[in-house]
Amino acid sequence: MGKKAEKVLLNQDFAFLKEEDLNAQIAAFAAAHEASNHQILAMDARRPLGAGKVRVTFRVLPKKATRSR
Repeated sequence: MGKKAEKVLLNQDFAFLKEEDLNAQIAAFAAAHEASNHQILAMDARRPLGAGKVRVTFRVLPKKATRSR
């Protein structure tokens, strides 16, 4: 049996007032990372750091190349 590749992880802390604010911040962060690094971020874990703060761990996935015709 082959070995599984280790997950590449990225941690990011967010401060928020409402859950909707947090979701928007996470989406914006993931989109900016994808645009600048050509990698997709998938949420792996979420840990509370106190009132209005959270640490989100993302798995870094390579972006698949698009086919051109």
